[in-house]
Amino acid sequence: MTLGDSPTPRAGTAGFALSLLTWSLFLALQRSLPIPTLQLSPGWRWGMTLLFATDTLATIIWSLRVLLAAQRDQRLASTGPYAVVRHPIYSALLWSGTAAVAFAFQAWLVLLAALPLHLIWIRLALMEEQWLIAYFGEDYQRYAARTGRFLPRRSQFTTPPGDSPEIPG
Repeated sequence: MTLGDSPTPRAGTAGFALSLLTWSLFLALQRSLPIPTLQLSPGWRWGMTLLFATDTLATIIWSLRVLLAAQRDQRLASTGPYAVVRHPIYSALLWSGTAAVAFAFQAWLVLLAALPLHLIWIRLALMEEQWLIAYFGEDYQRYAARTGRFLPRRSQFTTPPGDSPEIPG
């Protein structure tokens, strides 16, 4: 079985759809409840929206380039953004995507959407990680031990280069 032929999980598609649905629900709640909107000047509002949207798109594009190259070479993606977190695309949608939507629609409540979205993305990522463990075995387990799922591990900033933490038993 090769990586390209294998039935990879499609967590990203489901997660993106669930993210859009969650953001929409929180926007609807924001509009129906007496919750103040974000009070920013148009310049700040659109500047922050552009900043977070650019971060989201740049991270997704960079991640896809690294991921597709790794798949083509039948290897685990562990460079570029994958050297920092295991799921950079999901992380970009979860954190920067949510912030971009919140600023674009001036909706404080959308920022709270990150809480249920985090739970959704964890569930999807865990399913994908089971497949990755089955496919890559110990290589993926070592990789997972040194990288965070959605945010970098603190040890990534304190461990000297070349050293990697032990894999928990």
